Amino acid sequence: MGNMFEKMLHEDEDIDVKRESKKEPSKKKEQIPWLSILAVIFLALIPRLLYIFYFSNPNFPGWYTDTFHHWQVAYLSKEVGFSQGFLRLWDFKGMEFFWGLLHPLALVILFYITGSTHVLVPRLLSTFGGVISIVLIFLFIKRHFGKWVAWMVAILASFFPITLFSNTAGMQEELALPFMFGAMLLWPAQPIIAGIFFALASMVRAEYWLFAAGLILSTVVLRRNLDKVVILVGTYLVIIVIYMKYIVNYTGNWIYPIYWNFLASVKGEWFEDLPVVGEKLLAKQISQGIFVFGLVGAIVTLIRRPKYALFYLFGFGNILFIGFMVGFGSYVKGYIPRFWVDRLYNWPYLFTGILIILLFFYYIPKYVKSFKMASMVFGGLLVGVGLLFSQFIWRPINFFMQPVEHIYNTEREWAEEIGRAYRGGGVLLPEDRPYITYFLVQDHGIEGKNMVGQMFDPFFYFEDKENPFGNWGEEREIVLNWLSENNIRLIALTLEKPTYLGLFEREPQYFNKLPSDKVLLYEVKDIN
Repeated sequence: MGNMFEKMLHEDEDIDVKRESKKEPSKKKEQIPWLSILAVIFLALIPRLLYIFYFSNPNFPGWYTDTFHHWQVAYLSKEVGFSQGFLRLWDFKGMEFFWGLLHPLALVILFYITGSTHVLVPRLLSTFGGVISIVLIFLFIKRHFGKWVAWMVAILASFFPITLFSNTAGMQEELALPFMFGAMLLWPAQPIIAGIFFALASMVRAEYWLFAAGLILSTVVLRRNLDKVVILVGTYLVIIVIYMKYIVNYTGNWIYPIYWNFLASVKGEWFEDLPVVGEKLLAKQISQGIFVFGLVGAIVTLIRRPKYALFYLFGFGNILFIGFMVGFGSYVKGYIPRFWVDRLYNWPYLFTGILIILLFFYYIPKYVKSFKMASMVFGGLLVGVGLLFSQFIWRPINFFMQPVEHIYNTEREWAEEIGRAYRGGGVLLPEDRPYITYFLVQDHGIEGKNMVGQMFDPFFYFEDKENPFGNWGEEREIVLNWLSENNIRLIALTLEKPTYLGLFEREPQYFNKLPSDKVLLYEVKDIN
């Protein structure tokens, strides 16, 4: 294993370098820089742990409600889904597969290992992924550009606010990135493991499926190490085809995550058809410029074919992707000002910062030797001042967090009322309220198997949704039998849903309204 890792760290796929090495005496390989690796881990890990446990609320990962959605998918898969079928994710009527398998599966494993289902589990997982990514970037930059450049990059990545915040949010991107960077570091020394890593990244989120496939395709276009390219492609395809079979078994669509991400974000089926004006139009125009920057960078990389091409293509590819989504797709219709400090911009920002560091610490000293010292001094000052002023980004981050934290605290109060009223059996909960699910589990010990989402109720399947009681004589038994079969003993409403209010009005003998201030609570009596 040590020999493989050493080969991974020092392998250089550049053909010209290999040709030169035949003419020159072989140089002794450096030892694996374990002290440097430990130092980078310390440099990246400490500020992230300080942020989670000292500068923020450990229980609240910021504005990402999706952190709790991902937590809920993992928790309910563990409690309910896996008993319904092999790795059966749960419970958004198939939309749980919109994100991918690997992140909820990793969380389930961690739930078992730690014995905890606290939101700190996904937060610490993403923190670990962020730290490992920084280490891998450091090793990659050190191999191709030198140790001082690598240290500047490690410092930038460790303290840049958007990177630090994104690493601690508990979202799934931080699970994909180590596999992406690991595959790039392993290529071409270990094509099989690189292929496995690319496949694992593809299982985290649809975007990384596209990125991984794009990088693998680029190895064909770059026309280097073609014998190893065949192994890389074959390894990736074997694993990804198995994953696609798993996806199609549960969704009926071989590329379900990519398909629905396209419909939602590019075609815009999930956004209101509002005109793109004002700040949305400005964001669209800026993003089109970002797209052009990414496109030019990717083309130049493919033409020049440097030995670090995959790293550059992954950076420019992300810039292309985000520029296209907002600049040319329908994603801009959902634009909100916090887009610019969002995790989706994390790697594009960081990659741009790395390019600036490379300019002053590598390219200028290499090609304009008379300016070597001046360039490095100016570059160091630029990075230091830039990092210092970048700390002001915490202000908008904290500002955008406040309204979401209010929702978080409100739903905790709702969960408190539901938890006090719960007396066993099943509780019927509003859909799309993962905070409530989380607090009922953490604060009140209600198990996932006793929670049922209202998206699964019979009203959802009635043909006449505008008049669900139009054929109540026949459908009455369907609703009542469903409540009885699921042992529903408590119904909680955060909104006055006409379906349930109509049910309570028509069947008062089965429901008892409970006293409550913040949510509507109805006890369900025995239904014969």
